[in-house]
Amino acid sequence: MIIDKKFTAELTDEAEEQLLSLSCEHRTKIAEAIRTFELVGTLYKNINDLGNGLFEIKPKGIRAYFMYDYNRRKVIIVGLIVLKTTQKAPTRYIKQARINIERYLKQQEVAHEKT
Repeated sequence: MIIDKKFTAELTDEAEEQLLSLSCEHRTKIAEAIRTFELVGTLYKNINDLGNGLFEIKPKGIRAYFMYDYNRRKVIIVGLIVLKTTQKAPTRYIKQARINIERYLKQQEVAHEKT
């Protein structure tokens, strides 16, 4: 049985490095959360809207910050993955996620122009 994904997740270089630096347990948790989001989309219960187009997936103990890529439907860009240390998303993480995602989108745009 083939299941259609609602979204496809892409990770910035920074998010990929952060994912690989996590313990096996944390890496599995966040990977499963992202895969679940890809399958069920916005019905996934552990998502928070942080405003200005930024969201977080928040399985127990970890945060992954992402934005929708509105130029490519059904794609989310994960910009930052960190261990959860506070109840509220720290402003510095929100800013860094936005920077990482904007850089990623510019790189994608340049790569697309070259083809």
